[in-house]
Amino acid sequence: MTMQKIWKLKDFGGSDQLELSQAEIPNASDAQVIVKNEAIGLNYLDVYFRTALYPWPNQEPVKIPGSEAAGTVTEIGSGVTHLQVGDRVTYVMPVGAYAEYVCVPSKHVAKIPDSVSFDTAAASLLKGVTAYYLLHDTFALTAGQTALVHAAAGGVGQLLGQWGAEIGATLIGTAGGPEKCKVASAAKYHHVIDYNNQDFVAEVMRITDNQKVDVAYDSVAKTVFPGTMDCIKPRGLWVVFGQASGPITDFNIGMLAPKGSLYVTRPALFNYIPTQEQFTKASDALFSRIADGRLVTGVHGEMSFDEIPKAHDMLENRQTTGSVIFKFN
Repeated sequence: MTMQKIWKLKDFGGSDQLELSQAEIPNASDAQVIVKNEAIGLNYLDVYFRTALYPWPNQEPVKIPGSEAAGTVTEIGSGVTHLQVGDRVTYVMPVGAYAEYVCVPSKHVAKIPDSVSFDTAAASLLKGVTAYYLLHDTFALTAGQTALVHAAAGGVGQLLGQWGAEIGATLIGTAGGPEKCKVASAAKYHHVIDYNNQDFVAEVMRITDNQKVDVAYDSVAKTVFPGTMDCIKPRGLWVVFGQASGPITDFNIGMLAPKGSLYVTRPALFNYIPTQEQFTKASDALFSRIADGRLVTGVHGEMSFDEIPKAHDMLENRQTTGSVIFKFN
C-alpha cells in the first residue's frame, strides 16, 4: 500500500476544519487519469465547498478540497486517447486536488505547452477558463462595448482586463486600495476605481457620461450591492460569478424592472465546460495567449502544501492579489 499526503475536510466550516492526513494513491478507472501534482492553485471555489456554500459534489468517505493543479500523468484509464503517461498537464475539478496524486476525469485535463511552467498553469487554468466563458459565452463582449469588473486585481479580474482589452471593449475595474488599483491598471483596464475611497457608482456614471455599462462582472457581491445594478444600462446583464464579500441576501427579482429591466445570471464553471471539446477550446485559447505574451498571469506567491489553511484565511480576508500556488516541500 503506497500512501500520499492529502488535506481532508473534517467538517464544513472555517479553515481549522482542514486536516493534513494520508491516503492511498488512487488508481485510474475508465475515462480517468492519475496526475502527480507539481503545483496546486488556490481558488475561491475551494472556500465555497469548504464552507458548504456549494453542496459537496460527491459521496466519497474522505472529503478532499482543491479545484485545480498541474503535474505529470502517471496512469491512464481505458478510453483515454488524448493523453499519455508522462504528459505535462493541468486540470480543473470541483474538489479533490489537495493531494500529491489525484484521479481526474480526462475530459477536464489539458496538456501544457512546453513554454508554460507547471506553476503558471496551476495559477491560471481555472481562472483563465472562467474568464473565457464570461467573455465569450455568458456575455459575448464585443469591441465598442463597456464592461464593469469588480475585484479587478484578483486572478480572474486581471485576466478579464487583459482579454477584454484584446477584444476591443472598454474596461472599468474596481479594486480595494492603491496597491490593488496599480495591479488593475497594469492588467490593461482603461479606468480603475478604488472602491475603498471612491463612490464607484458615481465614478462609473462620470466615466461613461451617464451611459452606464453593457455588462457588470461581479465576484464581490454583498458590499457592492445594490450599487452594481445602478451602473448597468437598461436591459444590460449583471453577471454574479462569486461572492468574495459574502452572499447577497436582500435581493428580489422585482428590483430588476425599475433598474432598467436588467438581466441577472449566476454562472458556474462546470456548466460551461461539460465536454472535453468545450474545455479544450477554452484552455487552448488561454494557453496560446499565455505562451505568446498576450496574457500575463498574476501569481501572488508560492506557499508550501502544508500552509493551505493559512492561504484560505488570506484569501477570505482579501489579502491576496492574483493567484497563490502550493508546492510540495
